[in-house]
Amino acid sequence: MKRSPKPKWSFVLMRGAEQSVKQFKVSKRSVVAAPAAAVLALSGCIAAIQIRSAFKIDSLHDEMSQQSTSFSQTVHGKDDSIGTLQEEIGRLNRQTEELKGKINDLRELENKLKTFIEQYGRLTETSSSATPDTQEARNLIAKAEQSGLDFRQISSLVDAMESTMEQSVKQAQARQAELDALPTGWPTKASATFTSGFGYRVDPFTGKSTFHAGVDIGGSVGDPVFSAADGTVEDTGQDGSRGRFVVINHHNGLKTVYMHLSRIEASPGDEVVRGEKIGLMGSTGRSTGRSTGAHLHFQVMQHDEPVNPMRYLD
Repeated sequence: MKRSPKPKWSFVLMRGAEQSVKQFKVSKRSVVAAPAAAVLALSGCIAAIQIRSAFKIDSLHDEMSQQSTSFSQTVHGKDDSIGTLQEEIGRLNRQTEELKGKINDLRELENKLKTFIEQYGRLTETSSSATPDTQEARNLIAKAEQSGLDFRQISSLVDAMESTMEQSVKQAQARQAELDALPTGWPTKASATFTSGFGYRVDPFTGKSTFHAGVDIGGSVGDPVFSAADGTVEDTGQDGSRGRFVVINHHNGLKTVYMHLSRIEASPGDEVVRGEKIGLMGSTGRSTGRSTGAHLHFQVMQHDEPVNPMRYLD
């Protein structure tokens, strides 16, 4: 039995009027298989492209993950740095406030020294408005600012200066107490006329040469009498020779005595300051003791021995 010939497809190729015509015969199977092969080839290309793209995507994903991790670490590090800087700023602020407080303390100490110098400058060797310690403190602060010393160094300098100035203030206060205890103030401001001086003189009652242990300051009955220095009232009273009197102990070996008062305005144990009123001037015939007229007998005792009051009176 003969097989029937397989059907074929004929294709005629015409390129022009003068060109020959070419005819191709292709089996039906080939016509069907060719598109299928093309589709398979195209599918393979697409699959290869997808695989390649997936690989690139995975690579990019890994790279982005690494970059994200790196960025996270960087941000975390920045956060730590910011936290450290904030702590440092807080510490510096605290140190600044502490230093300001110490400088204010120095200024207060300096003002105390200035007050002392203004009040007692004539009796001390220091005549400028700033003590050497104060000037040294200013110089050290200026050097610290110029050399860029840190807060710890500046704080140490300020502590040292504060300690030195505190000692100076204590010395000044001690000196002030000593000066305030010296009987340099006039015991009466109404009159500064001396009616009798310190030393030997002719006694107006006996006519004989006797030792006068103080000075007599004239005035009027009722003139106020003041303490010549800071101290404590040790004794008050009245007798035939002194009349009404007040004794003040100045706690430095010195005592002052005020005699022939018409009235006493202080009591034993009273703390008095220079210029404080302690009584009134008296006169003969008013229970003021043996007296030649209205006057104050003012006496200074050093270790219970009379000394010339003019050593102290301004």
